Amino acid sequence: MEATKGGVIARTHAEEVLELPKILKSLSKFCSTQPGKTKAENLSPLRDQFAVESELERVEAIRRSGESADFFAPFGPGCLRERVQSADYITTDELVAVRRFLGSANALKARFAHGRLNDFFSGLHDFRDLIAQIDKRIDESGGIRDDASPRLAQLRMQQRQINRRLRDVLNGMLSDNPGMFTDLNIVERSGHFVLPVRSNFKKQIKGIIHSFSNSGETVFIEPMAVSEDAALLAELEEGERIEIEAILRELTESLRDTIDEIEEDIDRIVTLDVLFAKVHFANELGAHRPTFDQSLSVLNAFHPVLRHINDHVVPLNLRLNSGKRVLLISGPNAGGKTVVLKTVGVVALMAKCGLFIPAAEGSSLPFFDEVYADIGDEQSIESQLSTFAGHIKQIKTALDGKSNSLVLLDELMSQTSVEEGSALASAILDELSKRGKVVLATTHNENLKIFVSNRDDMVNGGMEYSDRPTYRLILGVPQPSNAIRLARTLGISETVLDRANAQLDDKKMSVNQLFEDLSKELRRVEEERKKLSALASDYEGKLAAFNIKKKQEFDELRTKYRNELRKAKKEVERLIKVLREKGPKPDSVRKARDFFEAKLRDEPAGEAYHPGVGELVRIRELRRIGQVVAQKGSKYKVSLQNIYYWVDPTDIESIREDKGNQN
Repeated sequence: MEATKGGVIARTHAEEVLELPKILKSLSKFCSTQPGKTKAENLSPLRDQFAVESELERVEAIRRSGESADFFAPFGPGCLRERVQSADYITTDELVAVRRFLGSANALKARFAHGRLNDFFSGLHDFRDLIAQIDKRIDESGGIRDDASPRLAQLRMQQRQINRRLRDVLNGMLSDNPGMFTDLNIVERSGHFVLPVRSNFKKQIKGIIHSFSNSGETVFIEPMAVSEDAALLAELEEGERIEIEAILRELTESLRDTIDEIEEDIDRIVTLDVLFAKVHFANELGAHRPTFDQSLSVLNAFHPVLRHINDHVVPLNLRLNSGKRVLLISGPNAGGKTVVLKTVGVVALMAKCGLFIPAAEGSSLPFFDEVYADIGDEQSIESQLSTFAGHIKQIKTALDGKSNSLVLLDELMSQTSVEEGSALASAILDELSKRGKVVLATTHNENLKIFVSNRDDMVNGGMEYSDRPTYRLILGVPQPSNAIRLARTLGISETVLDRANAQLDDKKMSVNQLFEDLSKELRRVEEERKKLSALASDYEGKLAAFNIKKKQEFDELRTKYRNELRKAKKEVERLIKVLREKGPKPDSVRKARDFFEAKLRDEPAGEAYHPGVGELVRIRELRRIGQVVAQKGSKYKVSLQNIYYWVDPTDIESIREDKGNQN
C-alpha cells in the first residue's frame, strides 16, 4: 500500500472489510512515541516473504529476551531534516527536544550493549560531542546559558548592573513620597519600568506616560531619571537577542552537519518502538509466530476485533490440505460462516504485516501474494452499483488478480435467482481454482454444495448446528441452512412454519436430512476419536511415570553400591599402606584376612543357575526380574526394561520356585 499526500494509507477493499485498520489501531496503543503510533497504524502487508520472515524473527528475538524499553522520538522520520534545512535556526525548545532524543538513544545503546538485544541497538550513533555542545549553551529548562558565549556573558552582566541601578532609583522615589503612588511596587509595562502615580500627582513626576488604569485613578509613568538607563537596557537586550540568534544558528548548523545520522537514529528508534509494541500486542492476544507453508492450517484462531467485543469466542480450527483449493462453507444464518472468512483473512494479513497471529502454535498458511474479500453489502449509490453489480465487481478483481492469492466470498451469488446463481457460482469457483487461488466461500445453495462434492480440488464444510449454533466448523460434510428450525427458535408461529415445510421439495428435504445424519455420524466418530486419544495420552503418561520411577530406583542402587565400593577401596588402601609400612606382621595379616572374610560373608556367592534364552530370571544384586536375551560363553545378557546387564550364572536365580510357592 502507498500513503496518500495527506499521509493516510490507501487501504485495499479486503483490508477494510477484514478490519485490519482496527487491529493496527490496537497495536499502536503499545507504542511509546507518536511517530511509532503513526507507523503502527500505517503498517501494510509486505510483498516479500523474506522481509516478512526477517521481521517475524526480530519480533521473536525480542519476545524471547523478555526485555522491554521506553522510547522517545519527538520528531517523525524526515521532520527534523526538513526543519533544519528550511529554517535559519531552530528554537531552543526544539533543541531541547533534540537533546532529549540524543540522550535517550545513547542511554538505550549503553543499556543493551552487552545484552541479547545488542544487535538491535548497536547501530545507534554516538552523539556525545553534539550533546555536550548543546548542554554548554542551553540548560534543561530550555534557556540559553549566560556562559554560552563570552559576548552573551558580558551583555547579561551589564544588564544586571543597569537593572539594579534602575530599580534603586525607582525604589528611592517610592520611599521618598509614598503618598503620591497607588502602590509602592515597581510595575513593568511593555518592557518599561514605570511607577503607579496617583492621577492628581502626575504633573509632579517628570517622565513618559505609558498607560492609565481602568478607573483612571492611576497613571503609569516612566520617570526621566531612569530614561537613560532604560534606553541603555533596551540596547543591551537587543544585543542579547542578536547574540542568542548567533548561538542558535551555530547549533543549528551542527545539526545540519549530522542530520543524516540523526535521521537514521530517529527511523531506527521508531522502528524499534513498533517492534516492541508488536511483542506486547502478541502477549496480550496470546498470539504465536506463523509458519508459511503450502497448506492452510489455523488452530484455535480468532478475530481480535471479535475477541475484544466478546470474551467467549469459539476458536476456529481449519486444516485445508494443499490439494484442496476451494472450501465451501454452509450452515445456518448467524452460525459463524462470515466469521470464519474474516478470521482466516485477517490472520493472513496480520502475518504479512510481520505480526504474530491470534492462533495456536503450529498454525501455518501459504504466503499469499494478495487477499481479496467480497464480504457484506457491496451496494454503492455513489457509483450507481446495485448489490449484485457490487459483488460482481469485487469477484472480477479477484479473478484478474495474482494466482497465489486468498479469495473470500461471502454468500456467493445469493443476490440473484437460484438457477443462474448456482451456474454462475459454480463457474466462478471453477475458474478461481484453475487460476491457482485458495478460495473460502459461504453459501446456502444446495446445488453448489453438490457441485463442490463432485470436485477433487474442492471440499464442503459447514457450521455445526445442534438445537442451536455451536460456531464449530466441520470439514467434509455440508451443513443444512436450518432456516425453518432457526425461525422456530426465534418465535415464528407453527402455522407459518407448517406452510413453509409443505412447500419444500422432497428431494431437497432428503438431502438436508442426509446432511444432518452425516453430521451426527461425524460428531460420533469425533467423540470416539477424542476418547481414544485420551486413553492413549493416559497410557503414555503412566508409561513415562513408570520409566521415571524405574530410573530413580536404578540410580539409587547404583549410588548405594558405588558408596560401598568407595568405602571398601579406602579400607583396602589403608591395609596396603599398613602392610607396606610395618611389613607382613601377624597382626596386620590377621586384620586384612578378617576384613575380606567379612566382606565375602556380606556378599555370599549364589548357586550357579543356567537359564535358557527368553527365560525370566532374577538378578540377585538388584532383586529385579528381567529376561535373558542372549548368551555368550558363560555369561548371560539380561534385559531390565531396555537396560542390559552381562551377568555370571551365580548372579542370577530362577523365579520358577516363586511361582511354585504361589501355587
